[in-house]
Amino acid sequence: METWFTITVSLCLIFLLRALFSLLQKSCTTKISNPLPPGPTYIPIITPIIWLTKSVSQIEPTLQNLHTKYGPIVTFHIVSRPTIFVNDRSLAHQILIQNGSVFSDRPKSLPIEKILNSNQHNISSGSYGPTWRILRRNLTAEMLHPSRVRSFAQTRKWVLDVLLERLKLDIKSNASIKVVDHFQHVMFSLLIFMCFGQRVEDEILDDIEKAEHTLFLSFKRFYVLNYWPRITKFLFRKRWEELLKLRSNQEVVLVPLIRARKEAKKSGLCNDDNNNPRAYVDSLLDLKLPNEGQRNLDEGEIVTLCSEFLNAGSVRVIL
Repeated sequence: METWFTITVSLCLIFLLRALFSLLQKSCTTKISNPLPPGPTYIPIITPIIWLTKSVSQIEPTLQNLHTKYGPIVTFHIVSRPTIFVNDRSLAHQILIQNGSVFSDRPKSLPIEKILNSNQHNISSGSYGPTWRILRRNLTAEMLHPSRVRSFAQTRKWVLDVLLERLKLDIKSNASIKVVDHFQHVMFSLLIFMCFGQRVEDEILDDIEKAEHTLFLSFKRFYVLNYWPRITKFLFRKRWEELLKLRSNQEVVLVPLIRARKEAKKSGLCNDDNNNPRAYVDSLLDLKLPNEGQRNLDEGEIVTLCSEFLNAGSVRVIL
């Protein structure tokens, strides 16, 4: 037993030292070939572990202190790769407006993000290119155009009636009411209708909101899985399984709505009029990706885009 323990510890130390030397060598090479703006010293392995223990709210005060010390442009390693923060309006204008084409692209997603965004097949984190442009153009033309917004006027009236009815019932049974809960409920009902073209029962609505909300709140727990995925998948196996389970729950509640709308389209029941306006998922089912062999989006990618639509449009109060 002691022999096996010694061998296991030795192997772990070997892999740890090898990874440390590799990161140090890579860090030194990067500094020589691509000099970055000033910032605090990055220590491989140790720095990421320190930031894993901190909350997102602690980053802003730290950045303010770093800008005071290093100037308006600071290189800061929150995760393994460097992030550059700009705290000057004129410099931000030069970067984002005057040289937007140079700095507009987005980095490749981290391992856990690839699962949740279907390998960057979404708008908020997708790499700029043909796929991102067609997804963004589709959302803008099919859902955000003023004529499309007007087509959901009757749906908004229905949602308003539901809100008033819920408030009346709550007033009769309670001395005080929490208005924000009712607003969130009807807002999510509206978004579900715009996304899937149908009204759903409260039970299904609650399941969808729970799946989205739980995944949103749990995201920070999975950051550690981005470091050496081959190792962390083994060391944090239960956490990895939890991530996959949350993604599975998301698909379980959304895929039936996608398939139902797909069947309705095949049956010719989806007429683009005021009584049955074109839903977001209709446009996604018709969409083809030109740079990927003119293929249609698969169910997982449609789930990702529908989730993005619901989260962007809903207002969440997190205590």
